[in-house]
Amino acid sequence: MSNLHITSLDKDYSGHQVLHGINLNVDSGEFVVFVGPSGCGKSTLLRTIAGLEDASGGSINIDARDVTRVDPAERGIAMVFQTYALYPHMTVEENMAFGLEMSGMSKAERKQTVAQVAETLHLSDYLPRKPRQLSGGQRQRVAIGRAIVRNPKIFLFDEPLSNLDAELRVKMRMEISALHQRLGATMIYVTHDQVEAMTLADKIVVLRDGRIEQVGAPMDLYADPDNAFVAGFIGSPKINFLQAQVTGRSADGGALVTVPRLGLKNLEVKPRGGMVDIGATVTLGLRPEHFGAPGQGRGPAVTLIADAVENLGSVSYAHAGPDAEEPVVVEVKDQATLAPGGAVTAEVLSGRAFLFDADGRRL
Repeated sequence: MSNLHITSLDKDYSGHQVLHGINLNVDSGEFVVFVGPSGCGKSTLLRTIAGLEDASGGSINIDARDVTRVDPAERGIAMVFQTYALYPHMTVEENMAFGLEMSGMSKAERKQTVAQVAETLHLSDYLPRKPRQLSGGQRQRVAIGRAIVRNPKIFLFDEPLSNLDAELRVKMRMEISALHQRLGATMIYVTHDQVEAMTLADKIVVLRDGRIEQVGAPMDLYADPDNAFVAGFIGSPKINFLQAQVTGRSADGGALVTVPRLGLKNLEVKPRGGMVDIGATVTLGLRPEHFGAPGQGRGPAVTLIADAVENLGSVSYAHAGPDAEEPVVVEVKDQATLAPGGAVTAEVLSGRAFLFDADGRRL
């Protein structure tokens, strides 16, 4: 297991800067996920760590060794790509052993190493097969096995599940998580899928436009986002953003806000820290589960008309409001009969709400 320390890392292409002063620590044995929208720089950051891209500035250290200008093969890193990149004319065993052969390992040692890794990945029965004889999930396990046999200091995964169907992606997520637990290895994983990030990571790094927006444990980012971008990117269904105005202060320092979209006045919301100016226009962030069952006395009640309903069994999501592009999404439990056009009454759990300023910063 190894640690990674990145300091003031920059990357530009022909004068266009892609990464801006990245500072990041990855502890030994951590599973860290880079997440963000397309074009945010997450794959470029991963490739720069691997040495496949040259850093324009800053430094990359692995176990206190500066590897910023070190050849990729000398960094002690193994990378698993989105495409399996398996040799079609080789068997599974040959694919997994190829890198070991190139490094000069004896045939007997290669065979033993591959057999051990194949057992870990449940590939022992497939070693004589060619890649075309395997399913997508099996091919991805072979690609992962090819990385494991090298016994790297750090594993890098670049959207490895993107080519799999939804059911197989769920299965492979669980397999990768279990693999991390067994190996105890340091892993860095890139994805645009926040569900993958939430389910796999010890620590999530949220990127936007080549900058780190926030770093933290999955539930810390979910429950305590630094800004509206992080709040909107982490969580499914997406958080509701509602325009509001600060109309006063409560006795214990909370902000009283008017929310026209919900027809609410003097809704008390606790800012993260400090006072919010009276009269300020703010954005109220309410996750779908921040609406509770009526009659509990935990907040003011609102009634909305559901324009669309997602029934998912134990829970439903009502999409309400005249704005079809940005409806208010409300989590509803124990109402399997709810249908479009039906009324949804819920209490607003304002104690769990977020406030953001005009620039999206958390208040």
